[in-house]
Amino acid sequence: MKKISMIIALLAVLNTWSCGQKTDDVNPPTPPVEEETSETKTLNVASIITNFANVKKQIDKKMSCDVNIKFYPGGDNSDPFELLNLDILSGEDIDVIYAGADDMRQFIKNGYLTDLYPILEQSETLKKEDFLPNVLSGLEVDGKLPAICDNWILYTAVAKTENVGENMENWTSEQALNAFYNMPDGMEYFLDKAWMEYDLPNYLINRVETDAVDYRNNTCDFGGAFLEMLESINNLPEFQPYEPIDNCNFIKNRSLVSDIYFSGINAILTQQTYTWFGGADVTFIGYPSESGKGYVTDAFSALGIPEMSSEKQEAYEFIELMLNDNSVNKDWLYKMPVTEKQLTDQLNESKYNNMSVHCPQNLPDSEEQIEISEEAIEQAIEYLRNVEFEPYTSEEVERIVLEEYHKCLAGEITPQKCVDNLNNRVSIYLSETE
Repeated sequence: MKKISMIIALLAVLNTWSCGQKTDDVNPPTPPVEEETSETKTLNVASIITNFANVKKQIDKKMSCDVNIKFYPGGDNSDPFELLNLDILSGEDIDVIYAGADDMRQFIKNGYLTDLYPILEQSETLKKEDFLPNVLSGLEVDGKLPAICDNWILYTAVAKTENVGENMENWTSEQALNAFYNMPDGMEYFLDKAWMEYDLPNYLINRVETDAVDYRNNTCDFGGAFLEMLESINNLPEFQPYEPIDNCNFIKNRSLVSDIYFSGINAILTQQTYTWFGGADVTFIGYPSESGKGYVTDAFSALGIPEMSSEKQEAYEFIELMLNDNSVNKDWLYKMPVTEKQLTDQLNESKYNNMSVHCPQNLPDSEEQIEISEEAIEQAIEYLRNVEFEPYTSEEVERIVLEEYHKCLAGEITPQKCVDNLNNRVSIYLSETE
């Protein structure tokens, strides 16, 4: 066998030598050119947000790579977060996670998500300074940016300034209760929800409940302001349902407080803060609190990049599209701004669009139309910019609080027993999710 190999090798050398002697007569064969093949990258997106499907076509048009989206629908017998977690543990290749901020909190605690700040520094199109500072700082954990929200909401409350006085923004529990006990005859606290038994307690306790839990340090304390408010609620007059006389209660000073929500700088905000009050000056009294935070924030969805992703740049390109491309982000007018561009786009939207903040609105029970003043818009934006964004809260904790304090309102347990139960149950839950 070795001899045959040697003969073949010798013949090859002789053949090369003989061809070399005839270069004037015969051109040597040109070796074939190998075609370069470039394999298209695929970005794997895991989405718990199911209504994400309607933007898939727009994303495919704009991304420099293929995008594969795997949805994790919830059901009676399935938890989408648990299903996604199983795929992660099994080593499935995932480049972007699109989920609720509560779910993101679990991934963050496990160290699964990469810090996005270094990627922002390298980006030419969406940098750190392009974001609303308070939103970005709220998403930080230990100086890192593990996720970016694309959809959040701000809950607060307003009242006519003439009815509550100036310098009442984000009022205290004492101020809120004093206003309740000193309302003029014929005035009610709420406009359209006052026939529901738990509306007033829910309003009064909303912010002090939030302040009782420290998600960053995984601790809780329902004593102090929460206990004091719970005791005050127990001493309120017996609930008497009523129905509003008409839709002009705020204009005619028959209602004091309107709890509202920001879902963007849009026509909904105009209606809640301006037309309901007939264009009068309003004050963002918020929910009663001792912390000075008269609002509650919630992030419905957020985007993160797993540390193990090999396509981090493409993953951030995907996040950029989700945030700043209005053709991809179809509901951008209905979303709270995360970036300065989103805020500018909403403010610049034509007043002839029915969702524009500038869209003229009919006054309650009237054909007269009014348009929100620039001063009122600036007031709302200033309030928005000064919010301390708190996205990483837990729905399960909120459920536990609701369960226990409603037992107290029903007379089944005392306020102190309610606090003891909450400190115990919430502490256990927080320790289990560390």
